[in-house]
Formats: sequence, C-alpha cells, structure tokens
Amino acid sequence: LEQQNPAQNESSRGDELQAQIAALRTRATTTWDDIGNLSECKIAIKSAYAFALARRPAGVCHQPVSKILLYGPPGTGKTMLAAAASNELDATFYYVKASAMLSKWFGESSRLISVLYQDAAAHAPAVIFLEEFDALAPRRSDSDSGAERRIVSTLLAELDGLSQVTQRAQYVLTIAATNLPWDIDPAILSRFGGRLLYVPLPDAASRAQILDKNLRGRGYETKVPLEELVARTDGFSGRDLANLCTIAVERMELEHNPQILDLKGRESLSRYELRIAPLTEEHFAYAFARVIPQTRPSELQRFETWQRQAER
Repeated sequence: LEQQNPAQNESSRGDELQAQIAALRTRATTTWDDIGNLSECKIAIKSAYAFALARRPAGVCHQPVSKILLYGPPGTGKTMLAAAASNELDATFYYVKASAMLSKWFGESSRLISVLYQDAAAHAPAVIFLEEFDALAPRRSDSDSGAERRIVSTLLAELDGLSQVTQRAQYVLTIAATNLPWDIDPAILSRFGGRLLYVPLPDAASRAQILDKNLRGRGYETKVPLEELVARTDGFSGRDLANLCTIAVERMELEHNPQILDLKGRESLSRYELRIAPLTEEHFAYAFARVIPQTRPSELQRFETWQRQAER
C-alpha cells in the first residue's frame, strides 16, 4: 500500500521523478528480422505506426492507432515486437516494468505515469512498452485502496489523451504486454479497441527459424537434424528454445574445453580460444532434461478461450 511521503521539497521530488523516467529512455537495436515469424503481429504493429505517420490528402482526417495490447504465454516475443517497432521508427524507447511505476508513497505512482507520458511526448516519436501490464492496471473492486484507483484512473486519462494527438511529430505509441489479460481492468481494455493481439507459442515453422537463428546463426553446427528438434519442441516458447540451445552449447563447450576450468586470471582466460564441435544428441538430451516448457496445455487453452471472447 502507498504511504504518505515525508515532507519534502516539491520541486526536488519532481526532479527525482523526472530522473527516474529519464533512466528508462533508450534506443532499441532489435529488428523485425530478429523475430521468428509472428507475421500477423508484425503487420498489425507496422500498420499502426505507418498509417499514423503517413501524410494524408488534404481534407482527409485519420485517428491514429496509439495503443496496442500484446497478450499470450510468457517468452513468446512480446518485448522484441515492441523493441523492433521502436527501432524501425528510430523512436525513443521506454522499457517500463510495472514495478518501476509502483511507488510506496501515496500518489507517486500516478505522478510517475503522468511524467512518463509527458517525457515521451517531449521525445516523440516514442514507443512506451509497458510490461506486466496486468499489475499496473488490475481489475478494480470495492476493496481497492484509493491509490490503486488513482493509478488506473491516471492510465485511463493518459491513454485517452493519446487518442487526441493528431500531429505526427507528437506520435507516442503505447504497447502494453501481459501474460494475464483476464486480470486487466475492463475499462482499460476497452481503450485498446480492437488492438488486442494474441502472441502465441511458435508453430513448427517459427520454431525452425528460432532454432536455426540460435544455432547456425551463431556459428554452431548440429548433428541432430533441425527437423527432429522442431518436432521435439512442440509447446516450447521462443525463450524456451533459446534456453535449450544455450544449455546444449554450454554442455558441448565444457566437454571440449575441460582445461578452461584450471585457467586462472582474466588475462589467461582472454588468451584462450574455445574449441567448438558440432552439437550431438547427448548435448541436446542434457538440455531437454533441464528446460521445461513454461506454458501448460491448460494455460494455453485459457488464452485461446479468452481470445475468442475478446474477439466477439
């Protein structure tokens, strides 16, 4: 629960809040090519900013899309989608975890959200990526504290404010992401309109892309056919696949470089060149024993059910 902030100079506190938000500013390096498949999500996001920024004929008015909600199982690429959009736009990127906005001081969370959007407008074009959005905008109930209601109300005001921006130079795109869309306040969900994008677990073609990028794309060969790995990873997220490849590679490198554990000091380690060999079934068996898919079939079913309800 938020507490009353001790007496403090209002100006200096405002400067601290501004500094907190400034620390979230960055430039993304992720590209669309870094993301395996997800073509429908890519098209929807590209369309949002493309039609918002394109010049229209005289007399034609268009309300730009300024809000997108990405939902789906963890590790499916939601963060990468937002980062790639920011990079494509050469926009200021704000990577915001819910915990960064939730202050223990009364009223401060709402102020942080307002400062975030003010800062984004000043550094437009900008992409604000709100991770763990369900924690920031949970369903309201009669038992909520005033602080929780203020946070949701402030978010509503800021999201509504984005809809009023018509100048291309002030374009700010909010991309929110959640693994728990059913926990988000309905009033907040309504502000996203039809821009609720399901980011699913990768299908076979997507898994092949992700595995290839994490293996051959990084200079590693495998004796296990890629098609076999694709078949064995049904139900894996993109993050699961990346972890699988990382563990298999580490196992191979340790097997072929046991002497590296006896080296002492940074200088001797930096002079050592690793011996690399093709990955074998043993390396992948070791990795499969340690990477458990994050999403259970029952959870996947819940996403699909919610998706059908949301699209009605």
